[in-house]
Formats: sequence, structure tokens, C-alpha cells
Amino acid sequence: MQVLTVSSRVPEPALDPAPEPARDQIRLLLMQARHALATDPADAERCIAVAVRLLPQIEASPASEPKAFAAPVMQRGGLAPWQVLRIKALVEARLAGRISSAEMAAAARLSPSHFSRAFRISFGDAPKAYVNRRRIARSKAMMLESGDSLAAIALACGLSDQAHFCRMFRRFEGMSPSVWRRLSGGASEPVETEAEWPTAAVG
Repeated sequence: MQVLTVSSRVPEPALDPAPEPARDQIRLLLMQARHALATDPADAERCIAVAVRLLPQIEASPASEPKAFAAPVMQRGGLAPWQVLRIKALVEARLAGRISSAEMAAAARLSPSHFSRAFRISFGDAPKAYVNRRRIARSKAMMLESGDSLAAIALACGLSDQAHFCRMFRRFEGMSPSVWRRLSGGASEPVETEAEWPTAAVG
């Protein structure tokens, strides 16, 4: 199997120059992207972009590779495994900004209507709902691992402001992000009260 050396595509982050299976490279890139999210979102996006470029190598990998690394199984009427992987990578790379269903459909090489139906079958949710779930998941990781303010976390997760973040978090978790952070033993943050948060411009 042909292996793409990551260091030849982007100068940072540097990886071991020794050839590695594409799956191992992708796993390492995603780990590096996760650690870079809070401090260097641009670096995290570069890591994920390289991981996406390596996906075709997984699609062409021999069937004898370990089953533990098997691609998602295609459900009848749903997205193909390579489409699922590509959509997941796209969403993780773009959580800090806007992600439209049309962009996701284009990444999967499907019409918007066909994509929407297939997405629901594969992910069990509408594209917008899935993206919002991923935003909340990232915000929880950031609250546990960093001392960033809730305002900074909201922006890093693609939410318009603190109030928008608070409303969405309550919808998914049943409590405010500040309460969840305190109960979960998250990293400390600058003192602020939700009563001081501005009213969101979007719902």
C-alpha cells in the first residue's frame, strides 16, 4: 500500500519520517488536532485536512487489514463508509465556523436531498442536529481540559456568543455549561455570571 508521508505535505506538525500505515497516520493526526484545538485551531485544521487526504488510502487498503480498523459498515440507503469518514472529518475541521448541509453534501458527492436522507440513516440525526451535538461534545472537552472562559469556548465551537452557547448546552445536557463544568471537575475559568451574558442575535 502506498503511504503518504505527512511531513512532505505540511511542515507542522512534524511526524516520524518513517513510513506508517495510513490508518496510524490518521489516528496520530486526529490526536494532534484534538490537543491543538484550544491553543491553535489553524494547526488543528491542518492536521485534519491531511487526515482527510489520507482517506483514499484506507478505501484502497487490502481486506486483510485488522478488523479493529474496519471502516463503518454501509447501511441500506445510507452513506458509504468513505462518505461517513469524510463527513466526520469535515465537521470536526469546521466546528469553529459555519457548516452548511450543502457543503456536507458536496463532500459526499451527493445532491442535497439525497444526502439528507442518507445522512439520517447513517447518523440517526439530521445534519444540523449532528453538527450541534459535535459542538457540545467539543465544548465539554474544552471545559474539562482548559481554563478558557465560556465566551472563548462558545466561539471556538462555532456558537455566536455565550447566551447561544448556554441555551444550546441546556437543550442537550439539561443544565448550564457553568454548572456542568463545576460538577464535572473541569478546569477553572475567569469568574463570570450568566446574568451578565449578552442576549444572542441568533437562536
